Amino acid sequence: MRKKRSIIVLAVCLVLLLGSYAILSQRDSGDDSDQPGDRIDISRFDRDEIVKMKLTNDNGDFIFEKIPVDNGDDEDGQASEWVSVKPEGLNIYQLYVEDLARTFSALSPELLVEEEAEDLSAYGLESPAAVAEAELKDGSKVALRLGDKAASGNTYYLIKDGDTNVYTVASYHGNRLLYNESDLRDKNLPQVALLDLEYLYLYQDGQDEIEVVKRDYIEDQVQYGLSLYDLIKPYRVARGIDSAKLTKEMAIVETGIKIGTYIEDGPGDLSKYGLDEPNMHLIVRDSESELELIIGDPVDDEFLYARTGDSDTVFTLSQSDLAFMDIQPMEFIERFVLIINIEHVDSLVAEIIDETYTLAIGRESLTDEEGEEELLETFYLNGEEKPEDPFRKAYQSLIGLMVDMPQENRAEGEPEVRLTFNLNRGTVRQEVIELYPYDRDFYIMVRNGDMDSEFLVGKNRIDSINNHLGRLVESKLDEE
Repeated sequence: MRKKRSIIVLAVCLVLLLGSYAILSQRDSGDDSDQPGDRIDISRFDRDEIVKMKLTNDNGDFIFEKIPVDNGDDEDGQASEWVSVKPEGLNIYQLYVEDLARTFSALSPELLVEEEAEDLSAYGLESPAAVAEAELKDGSKVALRLGDKAASGNTYYLIKDGDTNVYTVASYHGNRLLYNESDLRDKNLPQVALLDLEYLYLYQDGQDEIEVVKRDYIEDQVQYGLSLYDLIKPYRVARGIDSAKLTKEMAIVETGIKIGTYIEDGPGDLSKYGLDEPNMHLIVRDSESELELIIGDPVDDEFLYARTGDSDTVFTLSQSDLAFMDIQPMEFIERFVLIINIEHVDSLVAEIIDETYTLAIGRESLTDEEGEEELLETFYLNGEEKPEDPFRKAYQSLIGLMVDMPQENRAEGEPEVRLTFNLNRGTVRQEVIELYPYDRDFYIMVRNGDMDSEFLVGKNRIDSINNHLGRLVESKLDEE
């Protein structure tokens, strides 16, 4: 008996669930589908039939026309876009104007408030907040009048010309009919492909300028580091950068920074926005596009005034979108003191405290039995031939020496460490790195005798070098 009762209860629940689903599926989903259904429609037709729209509200008068455009991706060759006739030449955001067209072509009421209404003033429709008109290809027109916001707060009163019924419509329809110029303007700023970066300039008041340029590749020159780019500011000597770290910090430049609100076109006085002496300046460029932003005073805790480098139109940007402007050079530079491709080095003399290690590579071109040339390399430490593996590891430890912090100092006294690279190509055939005592924890790093240093190196970094050199000293040829 209990089992039978359970089955009945389950059956009833299933019926209720199916009924609920059917009811929900019949409700207006709130989308802008142009497809007809069982709902009551104020206006519904194929959106592509609209050729012109007019909109008048307290924010101004707007007229948009649809024009054909050449689009090779369109199979029918009939692509089109909206243009602003009034205001003339306004750079409009196509998606928002298309949304306005959706309100004409797919307008269903939330409620039928009153049939054959006589007193339109009760709904704010005698002097409407907005009047909109769509003209179709056949010359017919659809006109809508928007009244007050209903007491619920999430719908507006609306009436269609030629229809005496008053309806409420979803707030997003009302918001479209209340568009202002800033709403309609394209808020997309140029996107820059950071993997194709060619130039970067960052300035923020109170901080050093940052400038990055693409590294020129010159055949038969020494290859310094792994980077494709050089950081030429703020340091006196260019340094490579870690592109992956920079790209991660500046990802929004690639996805696209969005304008918040348009403020003013061609202001006579930029100082009222802090744009006469800007707080920040950004230039970022790839092979096809460039973004230049000049950033002024804060609007509030969330937004800043800004303009682009090629326009005097003032708009706002979110402060959170510009968080990358706080990046510090040490966060993305290659921190190697001096990294040189081993193929470009004939010898390296490492003088560390009281020890001297001379690492040398002998190279000989041979021809094999098939007539192919091959390079035979022989590795030496202090004139004694050594196995390749510990030699390369020792070399890697020497070029793997890193700076730990930026700090300007004038080196004095005698160096405790000197690394001399003798090169086999390029106009400069020798590079010298020297480490002078700073305190008990750090060295002052000097390159090629320039005693005005920009970096400190931790003394503990020498431990790894000593360990690898010690293994190289102890290594024997028959170990490989």
